Amino acid sequence: MTTEMGCMCLQCVRTNEVGIIEDLGQFRTLIDPGFHFICWPLTAVAGRLTLRIQQLDIVCETKTRDNVFVQVAVAVQYRVLVGSAYDAYYRLSDPRGQIQSYVFDVVRSSVPRMELDECFASKADIAAAVMNQLSDVMKDYG
Repeated sequence: MTTEMGCMCLQCVRTNEVGIIEDLGQFRTLIDPGFHFICWPLTAVAGRLTLRIQQLDIVCETKTRDNVFVQVAVAVQYRVLVGSAYDAYYRLSDPRGQIQSYVFDVVRSSVPRMELDECFASKADIAAAVMNQLSDVMKDYG
């Protein structure tokens, strides 16, 4: 039996995961960890989302106000919220790519206004700007 779509009617969702159940391709419900009886092939576990904290390491190259190119490394830690798992699965096609895009936007809009020494001194400000932007944008997607 495969864990993605077995031909048996028993599916297992692991701890710290949530399963997405579809009936004939239409969303039906979310399932918690454990064994679940489903009527395959009419009902299937369409996917699984991990609820663990994940880390995305991003390196962004940008230019400071004093014309120095710097590489800014940003580590973003994120997780899927159980209550928004539907949005996280169906509304986002590439969450890692979208997070990376928002981080690039924030870094490239804040670092060019600073000189090199300011960048090192203001790393907490840059981190706060990234967190605020990501929180505002991604809250709708779980």
